[in-house]
Amino acid sequence: MGLELPYTSSIKDMPFMFSDMRRTAQLLCEGKTREEIIELSMTANIYQLEKEKRRRDLPLRMLKRLGTLDMPLVSIVANGRDEDAKLIAFLALIKSDRLFFEFMREIYSDKFLSGQTEIDDKEFLTFIERKAQNDDTVAGWTPNNLVRIRNTYKNILCEAGLAKKDKDALIILKPVCNRKIPALLKGENAPYAKAMLLEV
Repeated sequence: MGLELPYTSSIKDMPFMFSDMRRTAQLLCEGKTREEIIELSMTANIYQLEKEKRRRDLPLRMLKRLGTLDMPLVSIVANGRDEDAKLIAFLALIKSDRLFFEFMREIYSDKFLSGQTEIDDKEFLTFIERKAQNDDTVAGWTPNNLVRIRNTYKNILCEAGLAKKDKDALIILKPVCNRKIPALLKGENAPYAKAMLLEV
């Protein structure tokens, strides 16, 4: 799925947001429909948001991410241990964000598999410059936009337990999860799981 998506920088406006994704996953597991979840956000303000536009946009984004998963994985986001739920929520995020997936595949996992565990800011900018050469959308992003995206990626990786900060650099942390989870990540999930260094 991620390979056909256009590049976007919207992740900086709606980063990991694990608690909101978990809340949405719980509602889906309770049998709520997409329309009911959006209605709950608009009328009952279940995500506790001030602006009306945000009350509509946030559930749409969470539903889009969770829509990349089958129900056994949605159930882990909803009810699994925090560590496992965060990894599956991260999987859903990179399945719905092509640029972040490519960063995970081309920088994060490639570095780790070649015996390196540190990612510095320069490598992120080199990655973006490479994408800009082949994509007009990325080429049009401002330097400020790039800094915000880079910082968002770093924060998300740390929140998900896939990295830790060391001054300006990131230290890659190989994820640890319930041993039953890799068996659920075959097929279309496999490239994404591999990019996250999850054994499949």
